[in-house]
Amino acid sequence: MSFSFVLGNLIGRALVSYVLVWIACLAASRFNWRLAFTRSGRWYSVLAVVVLTLLGMGGAIVRSGGGQ
Repeated sequence: MSFSFVLGNLIGRALVSYVLVWIACLAASRFNWRLAFTRSGRWYSVLAVVVLTLLGMGGAIVRSGGGQ
């Protein structure tokens, strides 16, 4: 596994996690996309993105056999 593969996988998962959090913020802000972007930049939204990204990476590691 190369460094660029791991980095690309991490960035891709973070982007998908951000989109999921943004969709949740969009629904919570009654489909006001500007307010959703504002809310998605707050600390708890960033924390949700980090947690979702790490959970996704953890799931990928477990499915691949734990890096063996």
